[in-house]
Amino acid sequence: MPRRSSLAAVLAALLVSLLLVGRAEAGSGHPLWCEVDVELGPRGQARITYSVCYVVDVPDLHGFYFSGPQIDSLNPVWDEAYGRATTERGRELPIVRGFRNGKQTIEFGGGEGVSSGKVVFRFRFGADLSATGHLAETVSPEGLELAVLHWAPTTWDHALDHYTVRVRYPWEVAGDESTQVDPEAIGFRTEPFMNERYQLSYFREADGRFAVRVHAERVPADQAVLLQQYVPLAVFEGLQPARAQPRGVPARPLSLAEERERAAAQRAEQERWRKEREETLTRRRERGRRFMGLFGSGLLVAFMLLSLLKHRETRKARENLDEVRWTSVDWVPPRLKLSTFRKPGKVCDSLTPVEVAFFLEMPFKRILSVMLQRLTQAGFLEVVSEEPLEVKVLERHPDDVAKLEAYELAMVEAARDDGRFSEDELEELLQQVVDAVQKKAWDCDITATKEHWRSKILPVWQGKVELGHEPPEVDDERPYLERHHGWHHYYYDYYDYDDYDSSYVPDRFERSIDVNVDHVAYTDFIGEADIPLNVCHSACHSACHSACHSACHSACHSACHSACHSACHSGGSF
Repeated sequence: MPRRSSLAAVLAALLVSLLLVGRAEAGSGHPLWCEVDVELGPRGQARITYSVCYVVDVPDLHGFYFSGPQIDSLNPVWDEAYGRATTERGRELPIVRGFRNGKQTIEFGGGEGVSSGKVVFRFRFGADLSATGHLAETVSPEGLELAVLHWAPTTWDHALDHYTVRVRYPWEVAGDESTQVDPEAIGFRTEPFMNERYQLSYFREADGRFAVRVHAERVPADQAVLLQQYVPLAVFEGLQPARAQPRGVPARPLSLAEERERAAAQRAEQERWRKEREETLTRRRERGRRFMGLFGSGLLVAFMLLSLLKHRETRKARENLDEVRWTSVDWVPPRLKLSTFRKPGKVCDSLTPVEVAFFLEMPFKRILSVMLQRLTQAGFLEVVSEEPLEVKVLERHPDDVAKLEAYELAMVEAARDDGRFSEDELEELLQQVVDAVQKKAWDCDITATKEHWRSKILPVWQGKVELGHEPPEVDDERPYLERHHGWHHYYYDYYDYDDYDSSYVPDRFERSIDVNVDHVAYTDFIGEADIPLNVCHSACHSACHSACHSACHSACHSACHSACHSACHSGGSF
């Protein structure tokens, strides 16, 4: 059947081309918020960490430009090993610095890209603020010797929801962790414009160091967040006298008109490469439309030819029907089912605490209720109102946020905009769990895995019974879908949160979560999934099965699989 094989190979090649089309498209996005942590050393050294949230506008986003006088004037020494990015679904990607169109960039390593949603970039560098003049000696009008921090983090070409800068001084102050500090009592000063423009808070951190948080809401494009703060000179050592003006920092906060004028030159430069990028995208979209037209026509012709071949075979078989004795007329083509890959006794022991709860078939709202209590106790969220449910996202160090489980981080981010959890946001969180459990547990023994996790939960639960919490016997008397299985005790214990009383019950906030997200069936995430299968074969199989199986299964299968495998594995794609 050389003609059939060749035709099938053409069809497979067309399908593979469709799978690969568009991967070289350059995308774009815009920054949503920026948070900067400045940790100062006693001699003016600083470790500056940026966390920038980007929203993908046009897939695929590969990175962004990061340059300007505020950064260049610091002569930064980059911590290349630290950089990373985290998507909404918890996927972590390495990031690297690059150089495009004469500008420094922050981009995903290995040519990776993100097609949708939000992604948080985290990167840091060191700088000697004393050597660059941004941290220097000065004298107050009263003759007091002071050290002045005079710097502004980078400006952005897009308006931001918020811009937050935290400055940690090498200065120990009295008080408890997170205690608010009276700046006047310890001799801290700042300029009046900072109190007028920003929300300032002063506090003592866990290690006793004094910190200042500068927070600005709804920051216009190209507007600088200017820092000008004064502390006693004794906090530092070996500083240089203040320069007339550090490089890259305005002498005073500019008016909006002045900032727009200053930004005009930058925007003129940016406009050039924006136009070039838009022209490139337009050309690629046009090529894509032409390709889709050709692909559709080619696929239609190929399908018609295959149908014609099958029709001829069927007619020939009908003509010879009297010479054939059929032993079966109810043949059903085989379907791929993951359940056939399950291995009796195999335990999936790599589940996270939240994934364990789904595996035990706990209602989604109850899981969210426990997660909310854990995030509240850990100091990431604060419940403002239970009816209706409203929370407040508390500011935490990026290192603390990085320790959250991906689902916990998604819950925090869902509340960041308006303090509420919408159904769409929780549906997205649920889908993250579904995808993760499918990937991890596709071939495990469901019963054995449940028993494994129950055996890990039970000792923790029994320890809590001795402290007055509900025993397993009481939970066993409930209908299965109303049980909590002691999971919340395991969840809290996993994160070393042991100081809670019997008021921390699983369904504490369950009724307050007024969204319909408990309709996802258990089989949706514990049943069949196509994640572990060969992606190329699976894609072609899914595309062809419904329309072409009865017409060309026997003729195409070998040729399709061979052609797809060769096309997908010979080389990479951008």
